[in-house]
Amino acid sequence: MTQLSRHLFLSIISLFLLFAGAFLLYQNRREKAFKTTLLNQRLQDYNAALGDFLHSGAVEESAVQGYLLSHPVASLRLTLLDSHGFVLFDNQTQEYPNLSDHRSRKEIREAMDKGSGYCIERRSVTVDKEYFYSATYFPEKDLIIRSALPYDDRLPLLLKADYSFLWFAAILMAALVLVLYAFSKKVAGNVSRKQDLESLELQKQLTQNISHELKTPLSGIRAYLETLHLHPEMPEETRSQFIEHSCALARRLADLTEDLNTLDAAERVVLREELNVADILLQVLQDTEEDFRERQMSLETNFPESIPLTGDRKLLYSLFRNLVDNSLRYAGEGSTVSVRARKEGKNWLFSFSDNGPGVPEESLPHLYERFFRTDKGRSRELGGTGLGLSIVREAVRLHGGDIQAHAVSPHGLQHSFMLS
Repeated sequence: MTQLSRHLFLSIISLFLLFAGAFLLYQNRREKAFKTTLLNQRLQDYNAALGDFLHSGAVEESAVQGYLLSHPVASLRLTLLDSHGFVLFDNQTQEYPNLSDHRSRKEIREAMDKGSGYCIERRSVTVDKEYFYSATYFPEKDLIIRSALPYDDRLPLLLKADYSFLWFAAILMAALVLVLYAFSKKVAGNVSRKQDLESLELQKQLTQNISHELKTPLSGIRAYLETLHLHPEMPEETRSQFIEHSCALARRLADLTEDLNTLDAAERVVLREELNVADILLQVLQDTEEDFRERQMSLETNFPESIPLTGDRKLLYSLFRNLVDNSLRYAGEGSTVSVRARKEGKNWLFSFSDNGPGVPEESLPHLYERFFRTDKGRSRELGGTGLGLSIVREAVRLHGGDIQAHAVSPHGLQHSFMLS
């Protein structure tokens, strides 16, 4: 059983068992309540029959004793009270004239208020036994009849829920568990196969992209060098241009290799140390100061002198450097780049924006994909490897954040992300 199928099976079976347990608990309580109601109704019927038997006026003990003999119920305790809660008769004790006021008893209070009431379990102080009580009030007779059954060996069994259905439920649940196991295993297998196919497709696509990115500069370098070799009489000016172009392509190869190494290192290990990210930001801006001047671009900053975070210094430098380089490369001459950071709770919110031409709306969700380019020809002319923003996304992710690209009105691009 694979980890995915085990995960899926345990998730499904946990929900199923939780639901089944809740249902069985509900069913158990419902059945117990139903049996309690039935027992109470039986005692209420007995009380009603005795109430019809008794004539209005004073309660005659002999008449009640005669009724008990002619309508026997095993272990039944019968008590008659007036509306003031004083005991008029009790077949379990001869001391009933001296018994205390019973109006505080739960079943008596309910009977006085609603006409009938019961108490599932209460120990009698008089006879020192636990009883199930059921009382009925007859206002026209100013009489309360209370019958009760003791909690001996029979009554708990009578009130106990019928658990025979549990065997059926257990068998059904076992069968469903087997079905869920087979289902989760099949689903997990399908998902795993789909993931394998997608992984192979991604690897194939990535290999093709890397091959293409490497092939373009290598082909250019080879063409320049072969031309130089085959034409030694070439004018010095042309020769210098060919060498310069070859060096530019070689630098592009070096940049691509460096970006790939950065992504590979980020996926393998991230160093953690206490940092002031503001210092890293200032270092990036200082290292690109000359590039801003050459392109006549402006820089706006708004972040505090101290941005304490725990992270990987080299990876964070790559993150900020790639964002700045991206704006320098694509925002265009004369544009403005804005770098901001502010604290939100325990996290820091960063934004890098420019007022350049921006990117098409449909390209925004794909900006951080490896080798994605909005304009492939122009991107290569400007020297991009197609991996810079992928490094940015990976660095943000490894520092507990998420990054999003937004269009800036009226034109431009903004990258926003949180680091913690």
